[in-house]
Amino acid sequence: MEINDPIHGFIGLTDIEAKIINSLPYQRLRRIKQLSGGHFVYPTAEHTRFGHCIGVMYLAGLSGKRLLNRMGLGDKKLQEIRIAGLLHDIGHGPFSHVFEEVLIEKRGMNHEDVTEWIILKSELGEMLESEGISKKRIGDLVRGRQKTKKDSIIAGIVAGQIDSDKMDYLIRDSFYCGVNYGLVDIHRLIDSIEISKDYQMQFDIAARGALESFLVARYEMFLNVYYHKTVRSVEVMLIKLINAADNTLQLTSFSTPEEFIELDDMSLISRIRSIDPSESEDAKEAARMVNLLDSRVLYKSAFEKVLHTQDRFVSKILTKSKVRESIQEEIASIAGVEKDEVIVDVPTLPSVPYNPHQLDPMEINIFEIIDGKRIPHNLSEYSNIAEMMKVYLDVIRVYTFEKNRVKVGKAARAVFQEVPDAALIHM
Repeated sequence: MEINDPIHGFIGLTDIEAKIINSLPYQRLRRIKQLSGGHFVYPTAEHTRFGHCIGVMYLAGLSGKRLLNRMGLGDKKLQEIRIAGLLHDIGHGPFSHVFEEVLIEKRGMNHEDVTEWIILKSELGEMLESEGISKKRIGDLVRGRQKTKKDSIIAGIVAGQIDSDKMDYLIRDSFYCGVNYGLVDIHRLIDSIEISKDYQMQFDIAARGALESFLVARYEMFLNVYYHKTVRSVEVMLIKLINAADNTLQLTSFSTPEEFIELDDMSLISRIRSIDPSESEDAKEAARMVNLLDSRVLYKSAFEKVLHTQDRFVSKILTKSKVRESIQEEIASIAGVEKDEVIVDVPTLPSVPYNPHQLDPMEINIFEIIDGKRIPHNLSEYSNIAEMMKVYLDVIRVYTFEKNRVKVGKAARAVFQEVPDAALIHM
């Protein structure tokens, strides 16, 4: 069986991969948009987790073929890696990371927790075990768990610093959004990977240009697509929508994989439309949010600052809900508007993908051959781009409705003017 993918071309499937794709849990991914609110800005960004996961499986297979023979491992391990890539997002809820934000707040679970749970407890686990594949092993791989030294390579192919997931979503999301930020030579990256003596991935210094392109593409995609002011406006509204509806519909109260699998983009909105707005204040709020999104009446950005800081402490403080709520109340008070009409949004990420198993987690391992010997280096030693990007990206925005935009913007500038200019870099 083959699948014709617009990004990677024809992708061949093994029997067990075809069975997984045809299963109910996997077919559900057809109804989970990859970019949640992205299509409000980029109209053709209607692609789903379904195609992305198949792409990750394919790229994981390419990396596996290159690296497994070097470790004396065979086709069984390659099949495990491909299945882990195929299932790595099976636990995403409606509107992908939007539902995850609510789930983390309500139950302390992220999509990786749900992914592992579904693999272990649903029909997928039984399907894997019947083919002689350990469901526990696949659960470990999708979480990036390392049980042996060699696992740092095996797990890193799917859930690592520069992994199959990031490679696929950068070029796939760029393609469907119709932008050119995600142009990365992923095959050059894969063909340059080697394994160090202590079982860490290293990239040939000859691929420095491809590595720099990867870092820049990831940064640009986050700044201009994933963290686009209108995309985030939609996502903020979806979060408010799901939070309000959850109190009436108990969306995050699922107790079995079967209950979770019933949740997707369409079913969630359909359930919310059936709520009687007079039932409660939360029901009224949920109905209001649906109507606003239907009409594309969105929150407007009244204030924006892009921060780049080397101190993770700053990022963690800004993303604390209580800190944001305090700032929201202060801005609302100065502007003379209701506090629920001001939203402070602070998405953040390390500009260089994080590797927690390194002394310097934002470094990328490279090597060069000198006199026949492989000499290890950090990418930042040879790349000014890599050195400059060893920071956290924080995009601080204050949202409100159009009617309040001027006065909320003025109040936000008054509140945030205390941020030292040295911490602000506009790019």
